[in-house]
Amino acid sequence: MYFLYNLVFNNEKSIDEVINALKLIIINLSKIKDNNNELKGYFDEKIKKEKQKEVLLINKEKSKIGVKSIKPKQKGDMDLKNITYRLSDNRYIGRKQIKGVKIVVYGKTQKECYEKLKKAIKQVINGVTVKQTKTKAMTLIEYYDMWYKQDKEQFVSIGTKKDILLVKNKLTPLHNMPINKITKDIIYKYLESLENNRSKEKVILYLKACLKSAVLDEIIKSNPFNNLKTAPRRVVTKPAFKYEEQEKILKELKGLDLEPIILIYLITGMRKNEFDFKNIEKQIDFKTNIIKVLNLKGRNLVKRYKYIKLSKQAISLIMNNLDIIHKYDPEQCYREFAKFLKELKIKGSIVTCRHTFATNCFYLGKPELLISREMGHSKSQITKDVYTSIDYNLSKEKILKLYNNLYNLD
Repeated sequence: MYFLYNLVFNNEKSIDEVINALKLIIINLSKIKDNNNELKGYFDEKIKKEKQKEVLLINKEKSKIGVKSIKPKQKGDMDLKNITYRLSDNRYIGRKQIKGVKIVVYGKTQKECYEKLKKAIKQVINGVTVKQTKTKAMTLIEYYDMWYKQDKEQFVSIGTKKDILLVKNKLTPLHNMPINKITKDIIYKYLESLENNRSKEKVILYLKACLKSAVLDEIIKSNPFNNLKTAPRRVVTKPAFKYEEQEKILKELKGLDLEPIILIYLITGMRKNEFDFKNIEKQIDFKTNIIKVLNLKGRNLVKRYKYIKLSKQAISLIMNNLDIIHKYDPEQCYREFAKFLKELKIKGSIVTCRHTFATNCFYLGKPELLISREMGHSKSQITKDVYTSIDYNLSKEKILKLYNNLYNLD
């Protein structure tokens, strides 16, 4: 109003002139609005094109690694988040809960499953009772195989794979039992029939994990292992080679191709498969005398390294025997050393070399934390309780003399 008052009285404009001026303002404002709409439409189109480019780029990258392309979701597309593929019977399963009613449908294809689920949802909304299709319950072995292939096979070490398959064979009495019929009492009686050894511990470990996964997948309502008391896991300690055994082993190894390899195992504490026979020289940093070893304990997809400080004598041992080292592989070495120990009537294997490394380092006075890190352990308590042995015949002087200063003391 002040604007109109100022326009008429201070600028001495007539009413008609003011009205015409207002008309011009209104026309200009409508043009600005139209321009803004055009601008908005331009940017909407630009954003749409950018999203399409992004999807194309993602599809291109995914095609390189064998992943199916994705399409921008269109109006009327199927919502497949409630539909999953069931490997055990080669079908799709659709699940949804509406108004407290659980809906479960099956189909040979995603589309068939989607249509059935859609129809069932409408019936529940309209108050029609939904008839649930009775299907054959999944057996324990069917789910165990699915759990292994989907959750474990790609992610665990070779040793763990072997353990899971070993447990599968042990579960024979429960193989054909429907997984939803397995109770706490059945598991208890089955475990009672097994011997109390490491195999039984593995059965408990992997069967419990499998049934826990079945609960998450809504195959069973609760885990039968809940509130089931089982014996605590036994920690098996394997003794290191005694001083007299070490003396005998090193004496009998003289001149054999195995000699430098077993010595490397004894002075580094590497696991059997951590010894890279083909590229060991590439793992050594000659400025710091440190060997970088791939720590194979744990999941294969996660690469972790441990660092072991070597003496100059140890590096010379490796570099002077590369021709011999390159000819071997972990399995061949394991077999030959097992045969060698059998002939000497000494109990042990390549693994015993690792226990011997921990024990010798303890008597050499190395810090506990350093020993555990070189062993690849997350806690020094594991190194002390499981790997270190007491040998009253061992001493720092005896070890240095026996190994001709191959152990690093820094």
